[in-house]
Amino acid sequence: MPALGPILFDLNGTLLDPRVIARPWGSDHGSLALRAMDDAVAAGMVATLTGSYRPFKELMGAALARRVRLAGLNEGKLDDALGMTSQMPPYPEVPGALDALRSQGVRLAVLTNSATADGESVLERAGLRDRFELVTGTDQVEAFKPDPRVYRHGVDALGAQPGEVTMVAAHWWDVEGAKRAGLRTAWVARRERVLRSSVPEPDVRGEDLREVAVALA
Repeated sequence: MPALGPILFDLNGTLLDPRVIARPWGSDHGSLALRAMDDAVAAGMVATLTGSYRPFKELMGAALARRVRLAGLNEGKLDDALGMTSQMPPYPEVPGALDALRSQGVRLAVLTNSATADGESVLERAGLRDRFELVTGTDQVEAFKPDPRVYRHGVDALGAQPGEVTMVAAHWWDVEGAKRAGLRTAWVARRERVLRSSVPEPDVRGEDLREVAVALA
């Protein structure tokens, strides 16, 4: 790869672990939170394709309510669960991986499907906000990833060109969206494990963010 320019990170599922959202129903329901997050992402894609927009938190609330009802769980705990969206912890290797990149003078930023204020808040609570010079959400363009406008907004906010910026994500659709928008890409295999063959090959891949950071650096 050419010299490393700014890096944009996805937030939910890449830096922070959404499984905590299901904690009100017990620690064995983490997969429910992940499936609800997937549903919310899909709803955001549909909204963008149909020219509408609702905050990601609303989409997540609707998705979680559906998953909870399907699972036959206590719907009275939904508010508590939604409150956990602001308390998602970082995956264990994330702080060290970010620090390793920052120690080499790399500019780090977050580009999230969440609203900007929500992204700022959850990163602050997770103890990660000071690692990033910029946090920006899809409310700034009222469209969700992988719409090209979102990636262009992130690149423009960094004052860079697409080919200078790397998008790091644990989601195949984010990697593909960023690549087709002209960015370099890095895929974190944490949950998906195997990348779809239809996705343009990422510039870097790793089992977790530590491996990706090492490969980037």
